[in-house]
Amino acid sequence: MRKCVIDPKFEEFRESLADLHHLKQVVSQAFRREFESLDRLNDLGSPGEIVSLDAFIFDNPFTGQSEKYAFRKSSVDDLKQLTYWHKNSQYCWLLMSAYEKFETFLKFSYSESTGKPPPRDLNTMLCYFSNTFDGIKIRETKNHFKIDLRFTIHLVEKMRHSIVHDQGVLHSLEIFTGKICKDSGINGNKRLYEEFVSQFVFNSKVFILEVPTNNHPIIKSYHDQYRLLVSYLIAYASLIKDAAWSL
Repeated sequence: MRKCVIDPKFEEFRESLADLHHLKQVVSQAFRREFESLDRLNDLGSPGEIVSLDAFIFDNPFTGQSEKYAFRKSSVDDLKQLTYWHKNSQYCWLLMSAYEKFETFLKFSYSESTGKPPPRDLNTMLCYFSNTFDGIKIRETKNHFKIDLRFTIHLVEKMRHSIVHDQGVLHSLEIFTGKICKDSGINGNKRLYEEFVSQFVFNSKVFILEVPTNNHPIIKSYHDQYRLLVSYLIAYASLIKDAAWSL
């Protein structure tokens, strides 16, 4: 790999993720205002009170008329739940975009290194880099995160697949984790990996919203799930960039 070629691509990748992170902050602020508005609405009524009546219309091409096809009644708690999951879905689509930016960088680096078209299979590319460059193989597992970075890349890829094809639904955490371990070549204690993956799953869905880490009434702190997952993508891409420098 030529570092004069890989370096600009790495910077392009990193800048694209910064753009997505910026969008994530905009999303977070917009939903914060929406939750504040719902809290004010909640203060004006009683718990469970219906505050929203919505009729949903479709334009019937056979009659030329607009027709009602569904109706919903919502309390403030209902609207909060809908808003909560809608915010999560926005984060999920940003994560999907971040993974696809990573995949573009990975494929480019593979072609630059091998002179061949990149395979469609993620594992083939990761195995190539791990087996070809000692620095990558060592640092995949020896890092301050104390996690196998190849495992985390497969995790994000599998999350992306679930988001795109099944609205983020995970029917079995055990099966989901098992597939990641298999692709990562991990044969050890899968329970530990399942526990790790579980932090990104709630109600059998991919879950990457901020998680509160304290109960302070004023100074609140959060664990940023999205940032952690994106950090894995940047970390692995940096391993490839550093490998180009070592040649």
